[in-house]
Amino acid sequence: MIEMSTFLILLFFISSNPNYDVEGSFTLRHLFIYFLTTSLFRRIYNAYLEACYFHFPKYRTQPEKEHLLIKKAKDLNGRDSKQLSLLVWHDLGTYLSTTALDLAVYYLIPGFYPPPNPLSPQTFPTRFLRLALNHLLMSFGMYWLHRSSHNVPLLWRVHAVHHWSKHPLSRNTYEDHWIDNLSNALVGHLCAQIILPLDLPTFALSHLLRIAESLE
Repeated sequence: MIEMSTFLILLFFISSNPNYDVEGSFTLRHLFIYFLTTSLFRRIYNAYLEACYFHFPKYRTQPEKEHLLIKKAKDLNGRDSKQLSLLVWHDLGTYLSTTALDLAVYYLIPGFYPPPNPLSPQTFPTRFLRLALNHLLMSFGMYWLHRSSHNVPLLWRVHAVHHWSKHPLSRNTYEDHWIDNLSNALVGHLCAQIILPLDLPTFALSHLLRIAESLE
């Protein structure tokens, strides 16, 4: 509901005043399409992975008995009702904080979201190389944040929410503490795109690949 409200607000701004667009970046219309596409892709791909899990049990990497937790008043991932209630708020915090980050970056860092018509179009080999290096940078930042979260007590208090899930499935990929999700967005996508910018097609592909990778 909140996600759809955000889309409607963006549509209102797009239709009422095109001057909200930032020069050197893609337009608010493109930003709306970006939000909508990544949201739909995340839901569709997650539904596909869930269907595979339940329809092809012989390919599961964890024993089926490990997921029979309902008798202990826990969900399929091993989380109790109190934890699930808190995750509702963390999901809301994640959505609000990351959406605010996306909009802030759009206006505060012109060009972060690449323009649809760049002055110097990139060749396919250049795009491929930059995509690979961009993902290495993204993975580097997220790896060290994750490692630090296990070693620094203050960070662990935040990251521990991620480990409420004893048997990870695609459905709980983003069900972490909202600060954990926001931190990953900062050290992952944000830093990688600032250090090694991608053009619009590669930028879009990069985000879809990252969603698929994280859900897997």
